[in-house]
Amino acid sequence: MNDVYISAAHAPPEPYLPTGWKLMAFESLDSTNSALLRLIESGAELTEGTLMWANTQTGGRGRAGRTWEGPPGNVYASYLIAAPARAQDAPQIGFVAARAVADTILDLPRHNTAPPKVTCKWPNDVLVEGAKASGILPELASAAGKNWIVLGIGINLKSVEVANPAYPVTALADHHIDTTAGHVLTVLSRFLAAGLATWRDQGFEATRAAWLEMGPEIGAPVTVNPGKGPVTGAFGGLDTDGALLLDGPGGRQRILAGDVLLGGA
Repeated sequence: MNDVYISAAHAPPEPYLPTGWKLMAFESLDSTNSALLRLIESGAELTEGTLMWANTQTGGRGRAGRTWEGPPGNVYASYLIAAPARAQDAPQIGFVAARAVADTILDLPRHNTAPPKVTCKWPNDVLVEGAKASGILPELASAAGKNWIVLGIGINLKSVEVANPAYPVTALADHHIDTTAGHVLTVLSRFLAAGLATWRDQGFEATRAAWLEMGPEIGAPVTVNPGKGPVTGAFGGLDTDGALLLDGPGGRQRILAGDVLLGGA
């Protein structure tokens, strides 16, 4: 890997990870997801809980091929997670991660202010006061007969400039949360480990219920663009597999992929 490894002399405070998890910290990467995917493809011996962390990204990726801006000081991280036995269950990890990110934001210290409103936006975004503070990108990978999910998570700690954003953007500092990437990853790893255990022990229904607690209100107006043009209706919840349920004049639709605009068009 032709990446810049972060030296101990210049490293920010490292996160504390759950037992058995492993940190790989870099000053700069093109993308933490891409770097972890390269390791998998190279045949490296890896274990669940491997965390790829970069201080900056030069080619961060979001959903649908979008760019994720990567200036210093924000969270750019990818976790290696063992994929479920059924490939169709793999997208459920996005809901596990979204709830973990939301819980992390609410757990962080604030400057004498009430907690902000934190919500989950289908399928893999986390909003603070209605603007996007975090994006999540799960990607499947296989090597040597082992299936993995590379779980990319970006969290804006400081304000970022985004040209023509698909959705309003915010940062935790805008809401009186002043923290470090290392501390955020400590908290996030704890919540993520707990969420993974619940998902595996109790099935997706427990994860689905936890996500809905922080999702839109049932009946809230929603516009979704599944790629064939926008469709507006009322949020009907999540189906048992994580599909978005949209109630409109023509009845209920199952949406498997698409961009969501809360509040309608």
